[in-house]
Amino acid sequence: MKGLIVFLLVVLLLCVSVVIGSQNDQLVTVNYLIAQSTLHLSTLLAIAVAIGFLIGLLCIVISWLSMRLQLGLVKQKLKKMRSE
Repeated sequence: MKGLIVFLLVVLLLCVSVVIGSQNDQLVTVNYLIAQSTLHLSTLLAIAVAIGFLIGLLCIVISWLSMRLQLGLVKQKLKKMRSE
């Protein structure tokens, strides 16, 4: 149930960002470290939201994998202690 609520919240956030982004059709200049680009503000907002989502997802996956690794190590130690 919690997963469904989180999923719906993420979908709602993405829908709101699309609606806000579609109203911003102005051109903006973005300066990168080595380049410069002119984009629509809606495109820039979509890119920023997507990058933020991917970074957050990457952090969650890394955290989840490290916890699974720790859990496996603790289970091995527990199994070894029980066999002794």
